[in-house]
Amino acid sequence: MNKPVIATNIDELLIKHAAFVEPHKAIWKILIEKTGDKSLKKWIGKKDYFIGVNLAMDKIMPDATKEEKTLRVRTWYQEEVIKYIQDNPSCVNRHILERLKQLKTKYFLVLITTNTQKHINKIVEAAGLTKLYDVIIASETEKEPDKSELIDTLIEEHGKPKYYLTGKDDPKIIEKLNKLEIKIINKNELDSI
Repeated sequence: MNKPVIATNIDELLIKHAAFVEPHKAIWKILIEKTGDKSLKKWIGKKDYFIGVNLAMDKIMPDATKEEKTLRVRTWYQEEVIKYIQDNPSCVNRHILERLKQLKTKYFLVLITTNTQKHINKIVEAAGLTKLYDVIIASETEKEPDKSELIDTLIEEHGKPKYYLTGKDDPKIIEKLNKLEIKIINKNELDSI
């Protein structure tokens, strides 16, 4: 008999949000330094920040394709995330890790992440999460991150999960999961499973 699926994110569930925010700040610093364009600061922290990223990368790599530019900036970002986790091991939520290890005995665990496929294994390794997940579904490096597409991939490949575990509220994703009738469990409610 197949185990029921639990899908999770990683940001603010297993790894504190700072591990993803601080690298964003570092990347914006790099983009502003490389372009000399301080007006890029207005994109920091915005939901549609990738518009600003694309503007910066057009200046930095004017002859490159959109995919090459996205690959470059996402690589810089993922490397900063890995460095942050290595430098700040306390950013890993160990109590959540232990609870997921318990759940793994009864459930098939799938990580859905907009981190890139190329780098997620390094992020998981840096955080000490190797062997936790049965499957990792991650973004393609040359594409802009889109968790909604990754949820579709999960369902196509492994069926609809019984639960989606999260550490933060993303209204777009919550709306999608609710429409799909997938139960959302916040990190503070893990004991309810």
